[in-house]
Amino acid sequence: MRRPATLLISAILLAAGITGQAAAESAADLADDARVGRFSGVVATAERGIVHVVDARGAAGAGSDIANGAQVAYPLASVTKVLTATTVMRLVEDGRIDLTDTVATYLPEYADRPFAGVTIAQLLSHTGGVPSLLKDDQGLGDEPLNFNALALPTSTSALIDQFSAAPLLFEPGARYSYSNSGYILLGRIIEVATGMPYYSALDALVLAPAGVSKEFCLCRDLSGYPNATAFERRGDSFLPAPVIDPSQTFSAAGVRATPEGLLKWSEALMAGRILAPESLERMWTPVAPTRNPGESFALGWLVRDVDGARQVAHDGTMPGTVSYLVLTPAEHRVVFGDLNRTLDLDHITDSEAYLRQVVSSVVAGNAPATVPALARQTLEGSYRLPEDRIFTLQTDAMGQIWLETDGRWSVLQLPKLVRADGPLAEDAAEAITDWAKNGHTGIAEHFSQKMAANVPAGAMDATWSQFIEQFGAYRRHHVYSVTDDFAEVRIDFDRGSMDIGIVYDDGGQINGLQPVGQEVEMPATRLRAWVTADGNLWIDGFLHGGPDVSASIDGDGGLTFQSGQRAIPQPAR
Repeated sequence: MRRPATLLISAILLAAGITGQAAAESAADLADDARVGRFSGVVATAERGIVHVVDARGAAGAGSDIANGAQVAYPLASVTKVLTATTVMRLVEDGRIDLTDTVATYLPEYADRPFAGVTIAQLLSHTGGVPSLLKDDQGLGDEPLNFNALALPTSTSALIDQFSAAPLLFEPGARYSYSNSGYILLGRIIEVATGMPYYSALDALVLAPAGVSKEFCLCRDLSGYPNATAFERRGDSFLPAPVIDPSQTFSAAGVRATPEGLLKWSEALMAGRILAPESLERMWTPVAPTRNPGESFALGWLVRDVDGARQVAHDGTMPGTVSYLVLTPAEHRVVFGDLNRTLDLDHITDSEAYLRQVVSSVVAGNAPATVPALARQTLEGSYRLPEDRIFTLQTDAMGQIWLETDGRWSVLQLPKLVRADGPLAEDAAEAITDWAKNGHTGIAEHFSQKMAANVPAGAMDATWSQFIEQFGAYRRHHVYSVTDDFAEVRIDFDRGSMDIGIVYDDGGQINGLQPVGQEVEMPATRLRAWVTADGNLWIDGFLHGGPDVSASIDGDGGLTFQSGQRAIPQPAR
């Protein structure tokens, strides 16, 4: 299940601020968590079969003494789709399904419906144009989700009836558009092809060969394991999230599993114990680009190239739950993260961004980093401005900096504001300028030959149009981080921002583009800060209100702002 209308982040390359400390929290801590922004869940990795918990924090349930961990069962949400796709590919290997067959071949009772002529491959790659359940932007009605109804069991035929009469969004095969409905059809086709219930077929064909049958289920609670409760922020506290019965999301998002079980399954998949190598290659071959530059959807998986290595991935989101799975087949390495405490659905993209940041950092081989010690040791405390206004800086267990003014707290998000310089920064800034002015042809002038060959003509026009549609008119941009071959750029629009990572080859030409993060209409009370190596604190007082503001840390602990205004440290309270 995904929320519509926002461009989801495909890769975050910055190190994440997690402590590595596991702790069980009581229900009484939930309100405080809302204030300081802590998240609760697990991140774990496996390399050639060896499972390692990178970080686990928080309680699996309110008032529970069971901590989150690799042997706790979590809803996978849309990560379920990779299991469904793999089951279909097993049936293709067995000759019981043909990817070129249409829906009507297996479900003749729907031969007169708009989706009847969509092929199995198009369902797998989200290129069939089938309007999606649980997405309110696809012509199936604009009413909010009815969680009372979604908590009740339903039948597969009742699910299909909800979208079977809806016209296709586009000619099958024309483009990519994420569809839960397409995967519900695939679950029913699996049943017809095997003569078994969907989950029984999934277990027999793709779970049992990996030896993980007991660590998965299509159910609300997995027997034999602690089951995590999902929480979402409502106001100033976290409350149990609405429960969606697994039958309501079925083969699109209904499976629950332990992280350890999913990691073991992923390793078995990469090792060829579930599908033959040629089937894996077919499943992981890009079919259609997504809205994220450098990323394509294959048969059930997101596929991208990072530093010459292929990554295959999938994410999932439901109320109170965010999950993210990334495989690097060449290294036989897999990383999985799951949060069981998130922001509410209207703001859940912040939780998605946080988890992607953590998982992507681990995938890149980086040890999760914290805010520099300087921030904690030097900046924490209360300050008085000349007009007698008091503000307080405080860091939480995750290393985020928080600002308190007039009794209200807001997070100082990292980093975004440091303006990088040097030849690479100049080229990155020029490339974005050319993109903003001249569209695809402008930025393509900076591409390497490989990049130019792999990016379809006009693709960058479509991406820029998507930014404009979502965030409003373009305003400005700046480069805030540079390494030897990578630059990160913040692009500001009227209603939000998009951060783009630019990968360079040895010749100094763009060899890859990756969305790094997004913010939409962030309240003016939320501020962001970054402590630089030379002891400067950069603060953006308003998301799009005027120039960036820098502040230097004085020898006596005060903060002197670029304007000359000085904040005086106050006695600890």
